[in-house]
Amino acid sequence: MKKGFTLAELLGVIILLGAIALIIVPLVSNSMHDSKETLYNDQIKSIELSLASWMSSNQTPAEGETITLSLSQLKEAGLVELDITNPMTEELFPNDMILKITNNNGIIEYEISENGNNKEDYKLIPSIRINGNVLEYVEVNSENYNDLGVTAKDASNNVLSDVSVVTSPNLDLTQIGTYLRSYTVTANGYSNIAYRTIIVRDTTGPVIEFPGDLTLSLSQVDSYDFKSDITVTDNSGGAVEVTVTDNIHSLAGSYTVEYRATDASGNVSTKLRRVVVTE
Repeated sequence: MKKGFTLAELLGVIILLGAIALIIVPLVSNSMHDSKETLYNDQIKSIELSLASWMSSNQTPAEGETITLSLSQLKEAGLVELDITNPMTEELFPNDMILKITNNNGIIEYEISENGNNKEDYKLIPSIRINGNVLEYVEVNSENYNDLGVTAKDASNNVLSDVSVVTSPNLDLTQIGTYLRSYTVTANGYSNIAYRTIIVRDTTGPVIEFPGDLTLSLSQVDSYDFKSDITVTDNSGGAVEVTVTDNIHSLAGSYTVEYRATDASGNVSTKLRRVVVTE
């Protein structure tokens, strides 16, 4: 005659299995999470490598500058898979997620922001490509900025001309700074976005002007203000520091005075002036 489990034995087995489950389930869950996290970090690293590849083929920011791209711009360049997925959520990374390349004291840094809503299949959304450079420079106080725009097409390869352009902050050619311009296109209920960075900067040195050669008597030299008859202008409209260097001695003769003007952006201009000293 076969003997079955008693109620106490069954309860003991159930309790034992429950205890084992309490130990194993968290271990399995943690292992799965760690595995997904490893895959996630690998995907982020692959995006960073794609940014490095884009930079080597396109533009490298100067020290202190940042280039901003959307993930779709890397897809358009063929540098990441069209269906690149976030292993943590098992959803597509947003096409409109913002990617930044920054030159921080000569060290290139990458910043990946996953904030974005466009998780559509890239084969369905419009394509968009920046015309000209993704990073462009404009001299401060330029009369205008010539935006080359974008080339956009829908999924059927039809050219799209309706492009929404937004610049943040509003582009001001009188103010030195970095401006981010976004281009958004929509077709058949799907949209896409690309970014261009515009840097308004001052790379022009000040302009130094004076009437011409200067004639002074020995008695005038020590008290004469060599800045009194010069004019210094700068395209930024900001403050300019002017220094004067001379080699004039207490003897009559012909000497050279150097004017050195430095603007707020560090641009330097120099100009020499002949000074004739008489008895």
